[in-house]
Amino acid sequence: MRRTRYSALFAALLLVTLAACGPAAPEPTATAVAAPTPTATPEPTPTPSPTPEPLVEPELIFQSFSDTFTAPDGTVVLTVSYTLPDFANQASSAVLTAIADWYTAEGEALLENASLRAQDAVSDYEVSQAAGYPFQATAEEITSELTYQSEGVLSFRREFYANAVGAAHPTVLRMGEQFDRTDGHKLTFSECFTDGLAAAGAAYEALLQSEAVAGLVSSGAVTAAQVEAAFQPDHFYLTGDGFVFWFQPGELAGVSNSPLEVTVPYSALEEYLLPWITTD
Repeated sequence: MRRTRYSALFAALLLVTLAACGPAAPEPTATAVAAPTPTATPEPTPTPSPTPEPLVEPELIFQSFSDTFTAPDGTVVLTVSYTLPDFANQASSAVLTAIADWYTAEGEALLENASLRAQDAVSDYEVSQAAGYPFQATAEEITSELTYQSEGVLSFRREFYANAVGAAHPTVLRMGEQFDRTDGHKLTFSECFTDGLAAAGAAYEALLQSEAVAGLVSSGAVTAAQVEAAFQPDHFYLTGDGFVFWFQPGELAGVSNSPLEVTVPYSALEEYLLPWITTD
């Protein structure tokens, strides 16, 4: 048994030795792989800009938003009547449709706000009744007009008027909007200029030199700093003479019942004014 075990061991060692002395296995041959050919990125196809629709002459009409609000006993506490711009031919112009839609949304929002104020008016009425005081219903009204149009813009002026029956002075506020005639969006002051900040500064300087504001400053009713703080460039509408800026009642001392309006001529802002604002 011992010889057999050694014989088997010797045979195994011999096989290992022969394998070690045999010829070396051939090295693997590297196979050349062709480099991928770069694929050219196709140039993007330019998207053509939409062609502006031809100018459509606006046929101005008005849309009305009105309501009457009463207390539970039927007493009228608030009436509102808001007249906003609309167009008889808006169906022939996407631009006019966009502008009319803006005013429709505005009218609906005004009615919603009026309904909230009516709740306060009902409360005031009930308190007055309980205390034995007379109650004065309030009437609100908004009127609108087209003040300017060019190839590039339509400008509207609105006036808000509110008065309680028997009150000494009504509340009068000014509003105004400008719309781009290429797409119907509402324009800001800055969108009318190449440099909105510089144009606002030029407008402020022109305001200070106007008869109305200069008179208030020279009389001591307001200071130039107070005018600057109250001046809001987006409070404007356009006319053939220029930009009409307004200060609401109470924004400047000495101006309490009605808005103060000041016209800044286009020439005072021409360094920055975009030409399409005034192109007929």
